[in-house]
Amino acid sequence: MKRDHDTTAHRAKTIRRLTARSVIKFDRRAIMLTVACVLVHLLSLSPSARAHPHAWIDLRSTVHLNGDGQIVGIEQEWLFDNFYTLFVIESANRNAVDQKKALTHLAETNLKNLRAYDYYTEVRVGGKKVTFNTVTEFDSELRGDKLWMRFVVPLSEPVDASASQVSYAVYDPTYYVEILHLKDDVVAFRGSSKHRCGGRILAPNPTMEAVTLAQALDRQAPPDSSLGRMFAEQVDISCR
Repeated sequence: MKRDHDTTAHRAKTIRRLTARSVIKFDRRAIMLTVACVLVHLLSLSPSARAHPHAWIDLRSTVHLNGDGQIVGIEQEWLFDNFYTLFVIESANRNAVDQKKALTHLAETNLKNLRAYDYYTEVRVGGKKVTFNTVTEFDSELRGDKLWMRFVVPLSEPVDASASQVSYAVYDPTYYVEILHLKDDVVAFRGSSKHRCGGRILAPNPTMEAVTLAQALDRQAPPDSSLGRMFAEQVDISCR
């Protein structure tokens, strides 16, 4: 099923991405998306460095099902923006073999740090949040001029989407990183064919107050753990 388009939300997305496209900010509050240092020299290039977000990830997601048709995991593919990719490439060895090792190590480090934030993933069953096990399946490589990372977030307990209302969202709580599915993308399902499942991507619809707040925050502002939810997509899953 295709995403539910919202003209206002997509316009806001475009404005937000253009606002800070010329720079990325990395600091302790976004340590899970850094390697060892920050791009300090880039922060002086544009006043737009003070606007949220500071990094962008294009998302694709696949719901994993077990033999009984229950949801057991959410597979995610993250395609990072050019600036973060450039930083990674400059930090990695140019040798292809060493570069692959470096990217794998980076992914492992990022996921280890993201564990404390539930991998930026929220799954709700009947309105209640579920817990996750540790990610063990992941991969990373360069795709063109962008860094790509794939990983599977395993649910601690299988969920029957035919019996309960299930939804999920992928977002940075502080909105330092914007994570959105590709335009016109669809949610894929992998595993059992016992049920006929579909996913609907609902575009975020933040208020103008939320957009203004996000654009006004600077790097000295304390992190707001509720801001990212206002700009998050929601995926509703239905199985029959």
